[in-house]
Amino acid sequence: MKKYIYLVIALLGICGFTACDPETNEEPGGTAVEKMAGTWTVTFQQSVDEYYAIFEGAADPQLTSKTPEELDKLEWDDVYGMGKLTLMTYNTASNTSDAMWFDDANFWGAKVKCDVNYGARTFSCKDQEAYEGCSVNIIGGKVLEGAATTPRGMKADSIVAYVYYSDDSYGFTYMKMSGYRYTGFNEDK
Repeated sequence: MKKYIYLVIALLGICGFTACDPETNEEPGGTAVEKMAGTWTVTFQQSVDEYYAIFEGAADPQLTSKTPEELDKLEWDDVYGMGKLTLMTYNTASNTSDAMWFDDANFWGAKVKCDVNYGARTFSCKDQEAYEGCSVNIIGGKVLEGAATTPRGMKADSIVAYVYYSDDSYGFTYMKMSGYRYTGFNEDK
């Protein structure tokens, strides 16, 4: 019987040593745009001035000629009444720091590749086809680290951009997309 006990102990010892292979203890790496990638809780708002121009015949505010800084100063509201939505940004298959996907599947259903300046945490795209009949322009896109406060009162990264959808039947030029990185807590949705 002692012979079998020694044999079992020897086998367990051999199995124990082979299970500690040092090559399997590698740290996982990140993506090239990891500080800009994520799931975001956002709202899409429309220009109040442009709303009045479209629906009430007021003067056209000419948003296409405005810079992102000028657009920041306008009054924006959720005219569509969509509320908070989920947006995703993530690396491309080439995993380079100069491009990422902008995926708003829960709003317009558009997924476009954006140009990225990773050092400045900015992104944009021009005339990217989202699907047949719809191209997307994004200007002034940026991710601001720690600049948002979630509904639970915690700090999170912020995202903001001005997005144009060519098939917007109402005729809005840009929509202001802004929000914060989803933290994983249901209270922050």
